Amino acid sequence: NLLLPDGVPLERQWARFYIKIYRAEGLPRMNTSIMANVKKALIGENKDLVDPYVQVAFAGQKGKTSVQKSSYEPLWNEQIVFTEMFPPLCKRIKVQIRDSDKVNDVAIGTHFIDLRKISNEG
Repeated sequence: NLLLPDGVPLERQWARFYIKIYRAEGLPRMNTSIMANVKKALIGENKDLVDPYVQVAFAGQKGKTSVQKSSYEPLWNEQIVFTEMFPPLCKRIKVQIRDSDKVNDVAIGTHFIDLRKISNEG
C-alpha cells in the first residue's frame, strides 16, 4: 500500500483507544449570549454561567462528554472510546473544552496530545 508511511506494517490490527476525562478547574466566565444578558437585566444576576463539555477528536472521529450545567469546576469521570487500526496513522489527539449554548457552542480551550510523547516506541 503506497499510502502507508515507512515503518508501518501492511497488516495492522484493530485497537481501542480509551480517553478518560476527569475534570476541569478555573474555567472563565463565558456566557455572553442574548438570553444571559436579558436574565442579568431582569433579575440582576451577575453570574456568567458556563455549561462545559469536552470534545475529543482522534483519527477523523469525534466523541464528547456530557454537559455539566452551570459549573466552573466540572467533574465528569467519563470515558470516550475510539476504535482505530494500530498503530494509528494519526499522530495526535485533540482535546477541546467547549461551552454549550443553544445557538452556538464556543471553544474555551484546546490542547493537542502528541501520541509519540505518551507511547512506547515500536
